[in-house]
Amino acid sequence: MARAVAPTIATGIAAGLVRNGAVLLAARGVAAVAGVVSVPVLYARLGERCYGVWALFTGLVTVAGLVDLGLGAAQIRAVATAAEGGEQRHARAVLAMGFVGGAGLAALAIALTLLGWPALARMFHLGELSGQARGAALLLVVGFVLDSLAMPWRAVLEGTQHYGTLGWVTGGTALLGTALVVLTALAGGGLVLLAASVALTSAARAGLLCAAARGRVPDLFPRWRDISRCDVTSVLAYGIRVQASNAGAVANNEMDRLVLGGFFDLPTLAGFDLGSRLVNLLRMLPSFALPVLFPAAAAMVTAGESQGLNRLYLATTRLLAGFAAAGAAALLVSADPLVRLWFGHPVPIAAQTIVVLAPGCAVSVVACAAGIVTRAEGFPGRETRCTVLAAVLNLALTIPLMRAFGPIGVPLATTVVVSLITIYFFAHFHRDSHRQLRPLIHTLCPPLLAGAAAVAITWFVAARLPDGPGRGAAALAVVFRGGLAVLLVAVGLKVIGLCRNISRAHSPGAATAVKARDHGANDSREQP
Repeated sequence: MARAVAPTIATGIAAGLVRNGAVLLAARGVAAVAGVVSVPVLYARLGERCYGVWALFTGLVTVAGLVDLGLGAAQIRAVATAAEGGEQRHARAVLAMGFVGGAGLAALAIALTLLGWPALARMFHLGELSGQARGAALLLVVGFVLDSLAMPWRAVLEGTQHYGTLGWVTGGTALLGTALVVLTALAGGGLVLLAASVALTSAARAGLLCAAARGRVPDLFPRWRDISRCDVTSVLAYGIRVQASNAGAVANNEMDRLVLGGFFDLPTLAGFDLGSRLVNLLRMLPSFALPVLFPAAAAMVTAGESQGLNRLYLATTRLLAGFAAAGAAALLVSADPLVRLWFGHPVPIAAQTIVVLAPGCAVSVVACAAGIVTRAEGFPGRETRCTVLAAVLNLALTIPLMRAFGPIGVPLATTVVVSLITIYFFAHFHRDSHRQLRPLIHTLCPPLLAGAAAVAITWFVAARLPDGPGRGAAALAVVFRGGLAVLLVAVGLKVIGLCRNISRAHSPGAATAVKARDHGANDSREQP
């Protein structure tokens, strides 16, 4: 009976995972593409310096959002546990702590913006843009405040896996925000009006999230009197380790923008931002689909489905590795024409940023599933050690590489460190959780080989493919180069798979394994 129930649980979770991931990916994917399309409008209307300011302060808001003491992950974990039969009182207490933490973080952000503005203006060479940049920064902080206060209700929807509702709310408000920003820019609005449109979008998103969570899951909401000392201790013990991981993520993902803004001029920062936004398209699938994996993995941990969790982890890693190999190969071989297609003219620093960041981004994408699983198992310290080490190494390498290679040395340091630390993280995660490394290596080798071969072949024949000045020729170059790279990755994976199947079929133990499998199947059918 137990053997019959276990596959049923795993199958149900896997089916729900695919369904929820598809809904969330479709809703957010449209919004992400709309956001990418809006960037050329902003770049053309604002100019390099103003766009550099916009990229700088939206990046600072992103950094502030990661400094949440790990309460975001703690809330989702508590809600997911309560949804699987856990204690609802604890979930309501954690949600209340999340609301209080969000309010405190919001107040701190406002105070730092007001008190530290003169230092910020000098640090990032704002000059004559300081006045309107200050107003825009304050309005962006207001939007951040609203998003922080709505986090408990977002956690309720994520933890209970109401991803259809969450997808409609987040995707719809993202489209609304993109439309407001584009219309404001086309109407000649400056930084302040753009920031006001972002704050208005955050207000709409916060209101809809609260209403949706109260309507879908009325029993889970922040309740202050449910907070106990034990709740505070357990949440902080878990959250601080997640926060350390988030701090490492800040250093690895957002620090490049801040370093370039401090050491170089705003046009250089603007070019880097353009290239990094295109590279971040690689993160679209995991950033939209992997939040679905966390509550599903937490549910498997609660149900004791360790084998099902391992299968889910390896299957997700295989999909991410194939996606990352194809995406990184396409970006590497079509970086320059992609920038020309996007903006209508070459932006050298943007194309160089794509070439340098794409491999590191692909490597980090592959490790996302392992990070989600280790958090679901209640051991975020495994990830924390690696992200903190990565942050330290990144900061140590940035200055020497920046002096040696100029602005491009900043993202180069990130790629080198992320690649090395990801290898270490996989080894540490598998050793600490008593998982074998052989299945992981078996999973990752084919995409790595196929991606490297695709890039080499496409670069070799790139001179013979269509290209030229203008957006039309750039579009042809992107289609031919990127399409060829993706096709070669797919063919390479297929060939490697066929070779493995042939090798497995002719191995000495193949016949014995088939006989043992058939014998086991016959034995299981004979049991009453």
